[in-house]
Amino acid sequence: MNAPQDHHSVAEIERQLAAFGTVFDGEVLAATRALYRPLLDLAPVGEERIDQAYGPHERHRLDVYQPQGLSRATAVYVHGGGFVAGDKNGDGVYYRNVGCWLARQGFTAVLPNYRLATTHGWPAGTQDLQAVLQWVQQDREAQGDATPLVLWGQSAGACHVASWLFDDAARGGAPAARVDGVLLMSGLYRAEAPLPAGPKAYFGEDAVLYPQRSPLTHVRALDTPLCLAVAELDPGWIAEQTYALAHALTRANGQSPRFVFNRGHNHVSTVQSLGSPQQDVAGEVLRFMAAVADRAA
Repeated sequence: MNAPQDHHSVAEIERQLAAFGTVFDGEVLAATRALYRPLLDLAPVGEERIDQAYGPHERHRLDVYQPQGLSRATAVYVHGGGFVAGDKNGDGVYYRNVGCWLARQGFTAVLPNYRLATTHGWPAGTQDLQAVLQWVQQDREAQGDATPLVLWGQSAGACHVASWLFDDAARGGAPAARVDGVLLMSGLYRAEAPLPAGPKAYFGEDAVLYPQRSPLTHVRALDTPLCLAVAELDPGWIAEQTYALAHALTRANGQSPRFVFNRGHNHVSTVQSLGSPQQDVAGEVLRFMAAVADRAA
């Protein structure tokens, strides 16, 4: 379990995040990373399998973090990066912190990379996620693992997860694995012109194609437990995407999805805080994982 919160550190984190405000760019990303980096617990927990190949491309690699003892569930975490950047463990800290934290809580974590725009546009990310889940399914079968499987995406990763969940054409076939829960954090679900450079590189130049390429267009009723999360300091155009998805899911399912408002957090501090003394986001993720595990039992 996580250690008790260091209230002095948490208060300072909250103060600095508030000072960054709702602006999100490369400078804020670097500053947020620097804020958490010295506070993260990155100690190995159980077995780690690094750079496992799930396909032929150099980006088709994933890391697996397993807990000591029996795993409670498996979580596949799909990182963000504006569709043109991001890495499962580019600097030895992010997003190793997610894998180590999950393993410390008794969960198996799978962190994949995927192909990036501009060289690989829509629907490469969704197709790669399908290949990841094929690998995960085979690996779990080989180990006799029948525990629940949770799919978790943040930012651009949440877009790829939502496309995989709802868009059969983008996925390229039937789902490669049964998923017992989905967590979507601060994603882009509706492509609309004018797009920023990163999303435009992925969704393409032709705005006529944007509706068909948007996961929001394909939302339908489903039984899989969903949790949507937005950060208080997400830029408005990003936050709006999660509220639009919540609206569509509520209409499709006849009830609201589980929804988390991460107060005081910016676009990336939610996932970068995992393994730090700031445990508010960690608590929400664990509550959802436990709910999925209880439902699947």
